[in-house]
Amino acid sequence: MAVEAFDFIIVGGGTAGCALASKLSGARKNYQVLLLEAGGTNSNPDYQTYGERHWTLATAPGYNWGYKTVPQTQLDREIDQSRGKGLGGSSAINFCVYTRGPRADYDHWAEQIEYFHKPPQEQQHWVNPTRSAHGDHGAVDVGLTDWEPEFGDFVDGLYNCYPKNLDVNSGDPLGVAVCQVSARGGRRATASDAYLSDVPSNLTIITDATVETILFDQGKTVGVTTNKGKHIRANMEVILSAGALDSPKLLLLSGIGPEAELSKLHIPIVKDLPGVGKNLCDRLFLELVSIRAAGSHYRTSYITSPDELYEARKQWIKDRSGPLAGYYLPQMIGYFKSDKVIQSEEFQRLDSELQRPLFAETKPHYEIVSHNPSPTVQAPDKYIGIAAAFEGNYAARGSVTLKSADSKDPPVIDPKFLAEPFDRRVAIEAVRETLKLLDLPHIAKEQVRLAAGPEDRSDEAILNYVRKTAISMWHCSGTVRMGKKKEPGTCVDSNFQVCGVDGLRVVDMSVAPFLLRLSLFLSAHTQAAAYLIGETAAEKIIAEYN
Repeated sequence: MAVEAFDFIIVGGGTAGCALASKLSGARKNYQVLLLEAGGTNSNPDYQTYGERHWTLATAPGYNWGYKTVPQTQLDREIDQSRGKGLGGSSAINFCVYTRGPRADYDHWAEQIEYFHKPPQEQQHWVNPTRSAHGDHGAVDVGLTDWEPEFGDFVDGLYNCYPKNLDVNSGDPLGVAVCQVSARGGRRATASDAYLSDVPSNLTIITDATVETILFDQGKTVGVTTNKGKHIRANMEVILSAGALDSPKLLLLSGIGPEAELSKLHIPIVKDLPGVGKNLCDRLFLELVSIRAAGSHYRTSYITSPDELYEARKQWIKDRSGPLAGYYLPQMIGYFKSDKVIQSEEFQRLDSELQRPLFAETKPHYEIVSHNPSPTVQAPDKYIGIAAAFEGNYAARGSVTLKSADSKDPPVIDPKFLAEPFDRRVAIEAVRETLKLLDLPHIAKEQVRLAAGPEDRSDEAILNYVRKTAISMWHCSGTVRMGKKKEPGTCVDSNFQVCGVDGLRVVDMSVAPFLLRLSLFLSAHTQAAAYLIGETAAEKIIAEYN
């Protein structure tokens, strides 16, 4: 049987993989590019409703790998580690929040992927990005959803206590801002929609094809093997874009990683690369739920009424309008520094290399987002969900390892959430600030009760609440870290090439943070960075082969 061959094989059709496949095939028509995706096409419009975005990861069949962490010591339980499966990857199941992060995390890449939709004049009191800070020719729709008058009053009240930020994506996210999202016309914007709607003739896409191992010949990468028993040859390169959990898994299964770990599983060593699967970064979030006075708003009525939800879905399918087109957006998103964090004993005990990034001018210590649909409140009450988000393992760092040499086994994921005292301190102060926000007069006056929150404001009570309720934000990164070739822990160089392995690159959130000594954590939601990684890698590969 003849072996299929392509010039470039891209493994994974997620956020970075779609961007990479589109740009690489579009620029080099003489090269044949193959995109292999383990999941399906994810094209069912019923699961692209913007208003139900918070439930897609749980309700859309085949869209989620459904991973779990190992039991976390500080949380006393496993944590859901949802990862997008199918074309579009996690952009098909995420919450659509679009943030780039602070200048302190990266001072370049920026406008190239966006097609930013400027808000109308009547909203510019609250959100008014400058055109120079945003793109107007990119593939990904970014902007705001339908405005609700009561939301403006909510944000105005916050300005009495917090700095006003008219553009969370200006490079300085600090202060209170209006959330920008990857959505348009009541529909989420996925990586597949943005980059694969017009597939060139030299790009082949195969779905439902899981890559089980990478093939090598005398140290050079020559192809892959899929779960269907097919060997596919790469004439030039194999590029992994399977995400921060599955890219390291595939490298380890193929013999690239810490030699001691691989030897225990009797996996032949191709390259001893100790950093593979290490340095796992992720963020945690939890929610406080405020029950509101009757008549304060009507945003939550249809979600607690099956009849109203049925009618809302009918309306959205008909003309993409109604509650599902803008449910629970706009949202407030705020990034904040905390003197209490910097002055804490836990911070003082950190290594200086970990302390330094937290002093950067635009680097936040935590994030607060308002108006979230709550899984906690099931009764037909009016409520507002306020989420606190923070680096869950800034000082600890986790790992991704193998359970066995069988590719069908899920990876062993251990973020080590809150394992270090400093991470617990940040969690406590983030929740305390969120409680302070709920105390503001214009919010407190309509609060009936706090339905979900700590018993009191002591460190002990807050930490107990965090341990019971915090979950992953699914912002994994760092497991195949980019860095200088001789720096310990480096797995790929600045061209995304795997160190010491010819013809193999990794292009996804595995490679971030990009320089360990400059930026330890991306203080943002990760989809913008993933798109940028895909586009940047494509530019580098195209230039290299010109």
